[in-house]
Amino acid sequence: MELDKIIKSLKYVPKIWTALSYPLLLLISLILFFGRNFENIRIRSILDVMPDFYNHISNFSISFIIYITIGYVGVMLGLTLKHITIIGIFILFLNLIIELLIPFLNTPDKTDAIYGILGVLLGFVFLLIIKNYGLKKNEL
Repeated sequence: MELDKIIKSLKYVPKIWTALSYPLLLLISLILFFGRNFENIRIRSILDVMPDFYNHISNFSISFIIYITIGYVGVMLGLTLKHITIIGIFILFLNLIIELLIPFLNTPDKTDAIYGILGVLLGFVFLLIIKNYGLKKNEL
């Protein structure tokens, strides 16, 4: 039973609301991401306020998904808030470097960089909440 070993290696396990909120946030982020290509899943009220929203949302979604996934596993393994913050700063800097300084990989776009920053910041808020309130000690 490999799964038993993995579960036993976790320092913390998620509370029910945490275990449900993580995949829900992933789903929302993926819906936003794929809204770039599929008009039927776009949120019209966002387009009314921000017509270019779906031109930039991929940076938000990618940064957010990567950060909360690494962070979610990390907090269950016992990473400290300092470590979670460092991971977020690293993702934030990678986003800025790719968006602003490497024109052969990507068209430089400050708005994309801002969306990526927002993805990291919102991811940090989620990770901060679950680190402080969404975990319980693993009793296995």
